[in-house]
Amino acid sequence: MNSMMHPKFPNLFSPIQAGTYVYKNRIIGAPIFCGPFVSLPFLSDVLLQAVERRAKGGCAQVTVGETPVNFEHANKDPFPPIDFTNYKDPAFEKLARLAKIIKQYDAIAMIEVSHCGAARLKLPELKNPIGPVGYVRDDGAEVVAIDEAMMDSICEDFAVCAQFMIAAGYDGVMIHCGHGWLLNQFLSARTNTRVDKYGGSLKNRAKFPIRVIQSVREAIGKDFLIEVRVSGDERAEHGMHVDEVAAFARMIEDLADSIHVSVGLYRDPILSGQFSSLFDPHGLNAELSAVIKKAVTIPVTVVGGINSPELAEKLIAEGKCDFVALGRQLTADFDFAAKAEMGREDDIAHCLRCYKCFPGTLEDVMDDLSTLFGCTVNPEAFFFDKNILDSKPAASRKVLVVGGGIAGMEAAVVAAERGHEVTLYEKTDSLGGLLKFSDSDEYKGDLKDFKDLMIRRVGKRNINVLMGKEITSEEMAATSADAVVLAVGSTPIELPIEGIENALPALDIYKSLNGVGKNVVMVGGGLVGSEAGLHLAKNGREVTIIEMLDKVAPDSYPMHRVALMREIDNMLKYRTGLKVVSIAKNGVTTVDAIGAEEFIPADTVVYALGMRANRRETEALRDAAKARNVSVFEIGDCVRAAKVYEAVKEGYLAGMSIL
Repeated sequence: MNSMMHPKFPNLFSPIQAGTYVYKNRIIGAPIFCGPFVSLPFLSDVLLQAVERRAKGGCAQVTVGETPVNFEHANKDPFPPIDFTNYKDPAFEKLARLAKIIKQYDAIAMIEVSHCGAARLKLPELKNPIGPVGYVRDDGAEVVAIDEAMMDSICEDFAVCAQFMIAAGYDGVMIHCGHGWLLNQFLSARTNTRVDKYGGSLKNRAKFPIRVIQSVREAIGKDFLIEVRVSGDERAEHGMHVDEVAAFARMIEDLADSIHVSVGLYRDPILSGQFSSLFDPHGLNAELSAVIKKAVTIPVTVVGGINSPELAEKLIAEGKCDFVALGRQLTADFDFAAKAEMGREDDIAHCLRCYKCFPGTLEDVMDDLSTLFGCTVNPEAFFFDKNILDSKPAASRKVLVVGGGIAGMEAAVVAAERGHEVTLYEKTDSLGGLLKFSDSDEYKGDLKDFKDLMIRRVGKRNINVLMGKEITSEEMAATSADAVVLAVGSTPIELPIEGIENALPALDIYKSLNGVGKNVVMVGGGLVGSEAGLHLAKNGREVTIIEMLDKVAPDSYPMHRVALMREIDNMLKYRTGLKVVSIAKNGVTTVDAIGAEEFIPADTVVYALGMRANRRETEALRDAAKARNVSVFEIGDCVRAAKVYEAVKEGYLAGMSIL
């Protein structure tokens, strides 16, 4: 589409030139999966899906992720090695296939080449890490200082790897100079304390990274792309900041075709902002990219928390960047670019930044890769069951969905899209279920957007929605439906604690804060209690969480918990190892592990003790339906207390399974 014709996003969909290449729009698929995934079962499927769906979805460029330039010192993970001097290496054909797939959708194919340097894992099968200076790390690993001979070898490794990628069909390479990897280690005075010509001033610290980039340029020539990825700010004590990064960008603009601005450090990805959390602003790196853009004449890309075309358009229009790179957002919605270009931006699922797709570093979860990936808002992401994906309904069925929460809405939408005749019963006067709480929680704006998106999707499909209608067992027994989906949800657990009637359920505080006093005790420090406590603290309450276990929010995704705990530590108090034995209007009585009692005063007591599936209602409806041999699917909270991810996935599977 010509940019002059696009009414809403003229900048986002205008072409631009970088090097010798013309980009059809300004949306880039960021590198979030590793190139060596091609050599491993399951991970190769993950990479293939990510690459193809991003390219098919309309991105101007898709970048395959971190690929170490050697497997002696450069690889952070114990991946099977690739011989970049041998174009008959099995990985060559597999990487070439990825490049071909990207380019068949009129997108530019790039791959990120990297060297992790001193940040390498300590594993028996891996050699000692190397870095700008020698030292012994806190984990006991000995880092070996790089000498001139090693520098020559590393430059050759980058050049040979780049030539391999060009031969495999890539349009260029992204050279990783950020996130605390080797080239960043040389650039930063935090990690480069050398006293020779490679240390001291920025000009000296930049010499080796520039040698590497020069080696790649000489190897691939001027007709292929070099994109250089930097951390606009390390966000670490004594770390490199944007003014120095901008100065480095000026040093390399004659060698590079574009600069890609990220932030932070891989070994501290959440607190440094490399993988932004829901507590970070959207587009959190745009002010950094704006500084760098003013310093150079080549295009500048920014990545980080961009999850709407409106924001992407705004950043480009304001001159803060030339491209936006999307990572997790393109997992949340493969078709972000195509939907925005077609004027369907209201159907884009926004990334929640919940970390379900990346709950921990790869080395933390290598023992069970099947648990690593998922997406809360996109059940098709990381889904590879071809029997289900390729299934076609034999006929249009009458489908009855009971419950208009997120699981029921997803099931109804999928069933309707597959040609079924769907009726959705919701006993309240509005759809959304438990996610209605997000209307009031400013931390949960993206979750609210998802809830509202699902309501819009229901409204745009041929679904008969009966609001304020609670179906009875008798009505279920008389139904003419061919399939029934039960998504009747859950209710808060109310434990037999003396005086529990003096406390408010956590979900009630989202309906109104009237009557919630200044000093609040939250009984229960799981994820719900912790996030409800933050909501109260954000609204001026002094909150103390009481948790029986030894830590709060143990049910969080690991990466989310890191960000959550930073907020909790800054905004409220928590006490662990305490059991609440009674609740009064003015506080709670607790006992510790040795039985010592303590009274903790409060103006208001709130409890978040978990959710209980509505099994009695579910079983009654199930039995009534099965008496007529109707297919029944039970999904979401009515099975057991579930996260949004499980609710959406189960709704999707139910809709897909009605044949």
